[in-house]
Amino acid sequence: MKDLIVIEEQNPSDCDVLADKFEHTLDKLGDCFETVLDEKKTKMNVVGSIFGFGVSLTKLTLKVAGCAIKNTPKAIVTVAAVKREIVTDLENEYNQYKKELKEEALHEKIQRLKLKV
Repeated sequence: MKDLIVIEEQNPSDCDVLADKFEHTLDKLGDCFETVLDEKKTKMNVVGSIFGFGVSLTKLTLKVAGCAIKNTPKAIVTVAAVKREIVTDLENEYNQYKKELKEEALHEKIQRLKLKV
């Protein structure tokens, strides 16, 4: 019966992963400052702490770059759709304006013809 129950894994969103990486990087930075300021720590501890912060910062940078690359197509499609909608609305408004100008010109012409008769 256990085999029949499928547990669906939830993938964390990109924002959640980035927030966790950022928080981890800040923790490493705090550890780094504590190690550097502690007079009892050896130089190797300080170097190790700085290296740990560097590794964490590198992982965060790579994750941010990966997220940007992954979501770029979605952003491009969204921008294109918005642009298309704006252009369509502008074209409709311009065509409506031209139509109103023609109607006004025709109305004025009719009025002038009525005055002549």
